Amino acid sequence: MRAIFAGAVILGCLSCLGGARSIESGIGAPSLSPAWRGGPERASVAGDELAAGTREDAPEPEDEPEPEPDPSSLAPKLACGLHNPMPGAFTAGYAADTGLDLAGIKMPVFAVASGRVVYAEAGHSLWSSPRDTDLAVLVELDEPLAFGDRSITHVWYAHLSELAFEQPSAAPSRRRVRGGERLGTSGVANGAWHLHLGLLLDGVTTQRWGSFLLEDEIRQVLCGLRARQRLPTGAIAPR
Repeated sequence: MRAIFAGAVILGCLSCLGGARSIESGIGAPSLSPAWRGGPERASVAGDELAAGTREDAPEPEDEPEPEPDPSSLAPKLACGLHNPMPGAFTAGYAADTGLDLAGIKMPVFAVASGRVVYAEAGHSLWSSPRDTDLAVLVELDEPLAFGDRSITHVWYAHLSELAFEQPSAAPSRRRVRGGERLGTSGVANGAWHLHLGLLLDGVTTQRWGSFLLEDEIRQVLCGLRARQRLPTGAIAPR
């Protein structure tokens, strides 16, 4: 009987050691998002917006076949080749804002360039009040835009009141959009109707300070728009 009891104790201890080695090597341990691995200081957010990250161990989503929108529904291009994000809107916001605010009440919002949708859903703003609209679309560009020695890789369209389509961030496949394709309708935040347009740099979508362009820099990218300038309406016609 003593021999049997001793054998059971030894087996139990070996099992404990095996479990300890598994935890130490990370097997079965919960993984933290990349933003939190470096501590809270790496996950700090500037401004009122926050774009969701993705789990490092998640499989890469497949692309959905690109739907062919009616060419007559595409927004026209600006002089610099990017599509007009909100024809007829006025540039607004303030210096050092985390994006460019385009003022307009329930106006259609369009993709400035072609890319793959990361998400089109609610819940990606750091704060929202009951009177705010919380829908947003994040698009990873097919062809990043150069800005000095940095690259604009993602475009964020926030505070939308309506989406042209929905796609959760955890979707197994990702929709593709063409430049000029409608994404949704402008909404309201902080009591003002507008689109918040963010240009994110070098693949970082958590909106850490230094990972996005500021208001005046975005106007520079959008063909040198001036403050308080109205975007052209233009005829939305086939090309």
